[in-house]
Amino acid sequence: MKKITTSIILRVFFILLTVSIIGYTWQKLENTKTEIKAIGGKYSEGIIGAPRFINPVLAQSQADYDLSSLLFTSLLTIERDGSVDYKAAESIEISLDKLTYTLVLRNDIYFEDGERLNGEDVIFTIDSIQDTLIKSPLAQQWEGVSTELIDLNTIEFTLRQPFNDFLYNLELGILPKHIWENINPQEFIFSIYNTNPIGSGPYRVEKISTKENGAPSKYLLTRSENYYQKSYIKNIEFNFYDNENELARALRSGTIDGAYGLSPENIELTDTINRGSLPRVFALFFNQDKNENLKSITIRKAIESAVDKESLVNDIFSNFATPINSALGFPQETSSYDPDRSMRLIESEGWVKNSEGYYSKNINGNSEELSFSIATPNLEEMVKVANYIQQNLSTIGVRVNIRSYDQGNLNQNIIRSRDYESLLFGYEIKKPSDIYAFWHSSQISDPGLNISLLRNTSLDQSLERLRNDSGSDFRGIDEKINIQVPAVFLYSPSYTYILPESVYTTEMSITSSEDRFNDIDKWYIETRHVWNNFIHEN
Repeated sequence: MKKITTSIILRVFFILLTVSIIGYTWQKLENTKTEIKAIGGKYSEGIIGAPRFINPVLAQSQADYDLSSLLFTSLLTIERDGSVDYKAAESIEISLDKLTYTLVLRNDIYFEDGERLNGEDVIFTIDSIQDTLIKSPLAQQWEGVSTELIDLNTIEFTLRQPFNDFLYNLELGILPKHIWENINPQEFIFSIYNTNPIGSGPYRVEKISTKENGAPSKYLLTRSENYYQKSYIKNIEFNFYDNENELARALRSGTIDGAYGLSPENIELTDTINRGSLPRVFALFFNQDKNENLKSITIRKAIESAVDKESLVNDIFSNFATPINSALGFPQETSSYDPDRSMRLIESEGWVKNSEGYYSKNINGNSEELSFSIATPNLEEMVKVANYIQQNLSTIGVRVNIRSYDQGNLNQNIIRSRDYESLLFGYEIKKPSDIYAFWHSSQISDPGLNISLLRNTSLDQSLERLRNDSGSDFRGIDEKINIQVPAVFLYSPSYTYILPESVYTTEMSITSSEDRFNDIDKWYIETRHVWNNFIHEN
């Protein structure tokens, strides 16, 4: 019995020892493995509105742009800091006179039907944009640009005059000539290829689901095997909704994984949010020609000091915006809010508070109040901002009347004729030269966009250099505008992009909604472990 017991004990001991050795060895082996990205997974996103033109030449809506960016390869993309990321283009050479741009294509970009993207496709795409029968939204920015095919990989663009931001024109997907060349220009907008495109991007259309009325309800995209930089996420699904409330409900219910551009009130505290400032400037623009009181720079400075931008951003936008004090959207470094200073400035002009607590003074024998009106779009967010400004100014003794208009009426009858004392409005700066249209004196009259009617020769010269000289001084331009106090610069809104924790992305630099997909080939969901010996540095 003793021998049997000893034998059992020894056997158990050796089993335990063996298990311990195997466990220790396995742990050591596991420590020699590394987790890496793997192909697979599906990401589902919601968008307001359905696509009509998944076509770089005709795209108009967010849905159009978003899907086009994944289904077509852009020649290049430009980051917010001005750096160029080449995509279908391999290089660009600019002549010394800045009139000729010579673009060389990569030779490994293919359309989904197997045809290689070449210079003929680029020329055809530009010709289509310039064709007046096709009515491309991009036609204006390609006016005066001629193209020449040097060889199948090389295209030459010639400008009539230097334009420093021409490279932004090349943030453009390319149509396959062999698909589109036999379609009559007048029939372009009706082609089935606008909704079921043959592209050259990192993804292709796998399946289209439609509603009873035939409108698309869902697009399922799958990673392209033809793309030179293959994506990790296997499928991306887009679901389309009529409005933001429907989109928010779908997100909360789990029908979709992510959404771009939701307003703060539709964002849950538990959401994983990517956010950052957009290149948009919202301001209260003064029209000095419509209100004598606003001609005084002292009064304009007083109005500026009376607006609490930090509280505005917090109360109205739940901090999903950035206070600014700049025509170019630079963040406000120090607060300009000082209501006591506002009242001192106003009183230095001879204004005295009346029995109602508003400033007034005798002008040409009549007692007149210090007041002005604000014209604004009849949008909930904008009306809230106008009311906030009204409250701030009422507190110091300036009366403000708010006049809200539907967007069409505001544009046609108020802005075009400059029929406002002040205008609460916003503009977008997608590229540096965009600022020209809003501040050069040649743009004071319609169809120009100089809505503050600012006239300044020195500023005009700086803005002209901005269009033709890459070394322009942005801060200098900003200072020349600010010193005139033509507006109270208020805030730049933040973009919000809700993604699930399971989707790993890169840091985003967003100017337009589709920019979030610029590095889609680096996104991933699935991972796997490999032995370190099998990992090679590039």
